[in-house]
Order: sequence, then C-alpha cells, then structure tokens
Amino acid sequence: MGILTSMFTAVTGLSSYGNAMGVIGNNIANIGTAGFKSSRATFSDLISASLAGGSGGDQVGLGVYMNDVQTNFTQGSITTTGNTFDLAIDGNGFYLVRNSSGANFYTRAGQFKVDNLGQVIDSAGALLQGYQADANGNITSTIGGITLSSSAVAPQTTATATILGNLNANATAPTTAFSVTDTTSYNFSTGMTFYDSLGDSHQMQLYFRKTAANAWGVYSQIDGGTAAAQTNMTFNASGALTAGGTQTVTAALTNGATTPQTVTVSLAGMTQFGSASGIISQTQNGFASGTLDRISVDKQGQVVAQFTNGQTRALAQVVLNRFLNPDGLVSNGDNHFLETIESGAPLSGAPTTNGLGRVLSGTIEQSNVDLGKEFVDMIITQRAFQANSRAITTSDEMLQELVNLKR
Repeated sequence: MGILTSMFTAVTGLSSYGNAMGVIGNNIANIGTAGFKSSRATFSDLISASLAGGSGGDQVGLGVYMNDVQTNFTQGSITTTGNTFDLAIDGNGFYLVRNSSGANFYTRAGQFKVDNLGQVIDSAGALLQGYQADANGNITSTIGGITLSSSAVAPQTTATATILGNLNANATAPTTAFSVTDTTSYNFSTGMTFYDSLGDSHQMQLYFRKTAANAWGVYSQIDGGTAAAQTNMTFNASGALTAGGTQTVTAALTNGATTPQTVTVSLAGMTQFGSASGIISQTQNGFASGTLDRISVDKQGQVVAQFTNGQTRALAQVVLNRFLNPDGLVSNGDNHFLETIESGAPLSGAPTTNGLGRVLSGTIEQSNVDLGKEFVDMIITQRAFQANSRAITTSDEMLQELVNLKR
C-alpha cells in the first residue's frame, strides 16, 4: 500500500539527513584542526517502483540514500606561528609520514616536532619522511625518516687560500734589511687565520717588500715565529701579475696536529696599480669543529643544519606526494589519509617540482571549513529532516483514518 510505502520512504530521508548532519557536525568540530579538509554529503534517489509495472510517468520513488561523503581538498588559509617545524604546504602535495609499524600515511597537517631521539614526528608520533642527505650534505634519492644529527662537525684542514688586493706601484723600495719588527723594511702586510687537522686556528702573516720596479719580495710568518722568504712576485707594465701568483706556505706545528702543514696561497688576483696597497678579499677553505646551533627549513623543503663554526649542511629534504584522484583517499584519523585503488599510487617528488607546491616553514595551514556555509547547510538539513518527520506523522494520520473506516 502506498501509505505504508510513504512512511518507509520518509524513514530513508530521516536516516540520510541524520547522517548528513553528522558530516556537518564533524566539519564544525574540526574548524580549529590544522590541515583539516571539510567534507560534504551527496545523495541519490532509491530505485523507483512503477504503479502499473511499466515505466515513465507512473513511477513512484522509494526514498533517498547518502551515497558518498566527498572531501574538499582546497587550500586552507595559512597563518604564521614562528615555529621552525610548523610546515604549511602551499600547493597540492601531501606529507608522507610513517608510524612505528612501518605503515605509510599522507597528511596536510604540518604541525611537526622533534622527539628525544632527534626524529621529526607529527602529533600522532609518526615520522616525517624525506630524501636523505649524505655526510657531505648532498641530497640522495633514498627516502627515510628525518632525523636531526646532534654530532659535531669534524674540522677541515686549510689546504688553499686566496688573496685579492693591490700593491701600490708608487711605493718606494725599502733600503733596510727585512725584519718583521721593523715596519720600514716592508711596504705592506696582511694576515689571515687558517686551521690545522685538529681544528685549532693559526695566524699566517704575509709581508710584501718592493725590491725594484714591478718586483716584490714576499715573506711569510706563522704564529709570530721566524719569517720565511717566499716566491718573488713580478708585474708587467699594465700592473698585471706575471710571476709569483702561487705561494706555498709551510707551517711546522707543535700542538699534535699533522705537521708540517702546507697551505697553497693564490695571489693570482693581486694587481700593482698606482693606488694605496690594500686587500679586497681573502678566503681559505678550512674550519674548526662545530656543534649544531640551529635548524631551518627552506621552501624546497631542505632541512638545513647551521653549526657553531659557521658551516651549514643539508640533513634531509621533505618529500611531497600528490594523487591523481585525492578524493579516493580514505581518512584514518589523526589527520592521516590512506592510499586506495581509487586514489591511485602517489607521485613523489621534492617541493616546488611537478606541481607539488612549496613548503613554508613557521606557518600552519588552517582548516578549510567555511563556517558560514556549514550553518546554511545545517539549516537546510534540519528542515529536510523535519519535513521527512512530518511525512511520517501525516502518513500515520492517513493510516488512522483508514483504520477508522471499520467503525
């Protein structure tokens, strides 16, 4: 009978819109959840019945069912926090995290922290995955958990140095014998620090003494010791260096480091012009040992360690993933999604490549829930639920009238 059918049809409405209210309530409850993606309920009508057994205009519907809950993966707003491992994705990528059982999950929630083992984890304790770096800071293709190394950086022995500058072509050649204690016995000097195999620093002083037109003598002194003559320098009439561009300085060390230490000093960039003697720049390739000072994450997702000796080294690079059909992902709680057949396999890569988006350190992607829209949907869902309730009460009244026919 059609009256009974109308009651069951209304029941399907009550069930569907009750579930839809659950979806709306979940969206509102997670308005403050970082990286949360809102959902919406979609409905379909149930198979229709035909009054006459045929088709066309005599079909009567049998109700509604909620056939899908679709996730909205649009970008949420980004807010600044200042925490290094608060990482927002500006783009379509997902972070890859792995739990203690080795299961992979994907997430947009970038609220990470460092545990007592130096591992970068999310709020559920899953390890953030990234491309690993070798001992020299070169990013490899190996993916693993990102761990911050607390070990000290070994010192690097100075092997080469470069000095750029000018020697005054108008300088007068000294007449007295060279002596480091007699400033009139040389025309110009400069000093620089270099490092031995233990990371200890030493002072190298170079003295330049004009001996004739376009000719200069060079002397070296290590840690205030006895000065040693180096290769003479000569310049042409244009002030360009023609000989003595490479100086080999030998240091005899007594502190237990490798000795003797040889430092090859390049003076190829020195000039002799008619202006005051001076140094433009000087560099050397050694450094002392250092410990971890701070960590930073750049837009390419590289986790860079800065050490107390001024050195920097990449420790890892965050890996991002995208899916051809992100709607096929299944939520697993804790802001985690699971890969499914419908989503397809993840396409992995480094940030800023292949449309994966960039990583913004010190920021968080907020929930993309639109509170105004949720309230409107709530009103519509409530009214639909009420209307289906009225359909049941009205059908009940009709049945009561039918029963009353017997009286």
